[in-house]
Amino acid sequence: MAKKHVQNKKTAISQAFLCLIGTAVLYVFVFTKIDAINKLLQSQTYYAPLTAVVIVLLASFLYGTAASNILKYTLQEKLKSQELREE
Repeated sequence: MAKKHVQNKKTAISQAFLCLIGTAVLYVFVFTKIDAINKLLQSQTYYAPLTAVVIVLLASFLYGTAASNILKYTLQEKLKSQELREE
């Protein structure tokens, strides 16, 4: 049997924080290097769509992971407290 990876609140929030920092670093990199990226995106090579896809997927993965962890653990706490009140 494979072990299930269980993530507690502290590690989830720290992972979310690191992913948000990673997203911010990616955005800063893209906006500071916009001239080089635009030059690459306007080229007629296969690097243009590949670059765009990599940037979008990386940003969405980082931001999505952060949002998922934050929402998961904040909503779980509210659901647990709601269940306790209903009992």
